[in-house]
Amino acid sequence: MAYMPLDKSKLYLDRNKMTKIWDLSAPWGIDTPLWPFPGARQDLIFPRGQYLERFHKRTMTYTGTLHAATHMDAPQHVLHEEEVDRERMGYTLNEIPLEFCVGTGVILDMRYLKDEFEVNFKNGNYDTDIWVELKPEHFIAACEKDGLEIRENDWVIVNTGFHHYWRINNDKYFNYYPGMGPEVAKWLIHEKHIKGISGTWGATDSPMWHDPLKEQMPWLDANYRKATGKDPSIYYNDYEPCHRLFMQHGVCTVENAGGDIDEVTGKRMIIAAFPFRCEAADGGFVRLVAWEEGSF
Repeated sequence: MAYMPLDKSKLYLDRNKMTKIWDLSAPWGIDTPLWPFPGARQDLIFPRGQYLERFHKRTMTYTGTLHAATHMDAPQHVLHEEEVDRERMGYTLNEIPLEFCVGTGVILDMRYLKDEFEVNFKNGNYDTDIWVELKPEHFIAACEKDGLEIRENDWVIVNTGFHHYWRINNDKYFNYYPGMGPEVAKWLIHEKHIKGISGTWGATDSPMWHDPLKEQMPWLDANYRKATGKDPSIYYNDYEPCHRLFMQHGVCTVENAGGDIDEVTGKRMIIAAFPFRCEAADGGFVRLVAWEEGSF
């Protein structure tokens, strides 16, 4: 019989004697929120091939996008091969150097942005301030607040607080999160020399940096025009510039951070996010984690 009664007295592994690791990843499954492209999009599907009640084992297959929940993008997601130093930086997911995927880092506290958004949203203050584009000064202020410093080869993770909307209000999560534009991307690349970036946001770029917005996210284009009276294509006239800038320079980009992030916000930690070794993948799921320096 394929049945094995549990004897807890023979279990020897004790988590309390191990190094604490914080999981900064969002769980994913059949109801995982997906980036809101126009038109219908297939949900994540997990059919069973075998099941315990007959075969005494469970096997499942997965059908769906690799760009869901907490995941890393590969350069081939947004760049042509000629735009990348493939030997040095990698191109497909399996080629990203593992040295880039782990190192020292800081988790920056920008949770006040969610509080400010909530006040403006509830009060009907739908001006340009409701869509916050992060600038270098946001990063500098967050570092000064908690006595942190962005060092060369650091990972930087930004806690905007918007992960609390994940699966609770996906409209707010994907359409209004404070996100990055090319100004701060260039600053992080060329002045701070980081090697990894992540945050509690739906994409590496602000939702507004998806030009032409009227085609990519027509509802957001309409909301912005109605709220501000402005044409977003004038102010956000490129498609995912941060994606391309970061990946061309070898900076790992991980989207949809969350999980235990509030427990380590405002701290310097060791950060790791290892992609799986798939030759065809232009992105894929990672377990974004953190632990205290020197704890191993």
